[in-house]
Amino acid sequence: MVADCLPVLMVGRTASGGTSRAPGGEALVTAAAHAGRAGLLDGVLENTVAALHEHGAERIQAWIGPGACGSCYEVPAAMRDELAVRRPAIASETTWGTPALDLRSEAEEVLRGRGVEVRQLAGCTIEDDTLFSHRRAPGEGRFAGLVWRAR
Repeated sequence: MVADCLPVLMVGRTASGGTSRAPGGEALVTAAAHAGRAGLLDGVLENTVAALHEHGAERIQAWIGPGACGSCYEVPAAMRDELAVRRPAIASETTWGTPALDLRSEAEEVLRGRGVEVRQLAGCTIEDDTLFSHRRAPGEGRFAGLVWRAR
């Protein structure tokens, strides 16, 4: 459940192990991660990819869902600058010229760096009023990311 943080859904494929079978006999291993600023910086995506590998996944695909975009996620300059030292992809600027964080870019950088195929789903939760946003409307709701096997 998210409302500005990123829902990151993953599917790993392997020829052995797992309980769910894809067409062609491959096993599927799935995961869902809640990648907000704190979790992303603390390694939630690295840990999720490692867990998928531990369960036999060799080829992993990830879908990064809607979240606060790097043009809207305003933060203090000191925070952005400190984080950018270790994670340059996270540094951004709002459309109005203030310091910001780009969680999407950082998430994609982390995943691609671990050999994961990444797809970004459109949508900024702060700009799009059809999506829940804690920053835009605190407490109004959350949306969920789901991953399942199509038959």
